[in-house]
Amino acid sequence: MFFNLFPEQKERPSINNLISSYSKILMRLCYLYLKDYQLAEEAVQDTLLKAYDKYSSFKNQSSEKTWVIKIATNVCKDYMRKAFYKEKSNNNISLTYITEDEELSIYTDDQSVKLLNDVFNLPIQYKQVILLHYYQELSVGEVAKLLNQKPNTISVRLKRAKEMLKETLEED
Repeated sequence: MFFNLFPEQKERPSINNLISSYSKILMRLCYLYLKDYQLAEEAVQDTLLKAYDKYSSFKNQSSEKTWVIKIATNVCKDYMRKAFYKEKSNNNISLTYITEDEELSIYTDDQSVKLLNDVFNLPIQYKQVILLHYYQELSVGEVAKLLNQKPNTISVRLKRAKEMLKETLEED
């Protein structure tokens, strides 16, 4: 009997395929995390390169999109830990990138920008679930897989985040 010592590796997609499939959603996500256009561009490039290099580790336990988004969130978290990010960051989102991107143009009115700023002021565990569920349109189950949490935990965090946002909106 013959045993295959080298399990079949998944065929790696072309880098151009990854770029065309995910660059827009990754740019949107990274910008919402980092609030800086240039850093978001770098994060997207790092994410796509990591996804391409590590494609053989993709185990189909989630969708490819969820896997790539998880890589992007980890890259963004790494950027946010670095000193240069902490020096640059501020709490208000800039309209520069938002007005250049057609998909994000819905966020240009004052109320939407205020809401985004309020989302950014949430603690990270609540900000993550809001960004992934509402802005990236992932299901609660997908968000749970991405964050290695139970779906009930994600549901509770979404509920608490909405309550926090409701309070800040009522204050205004």
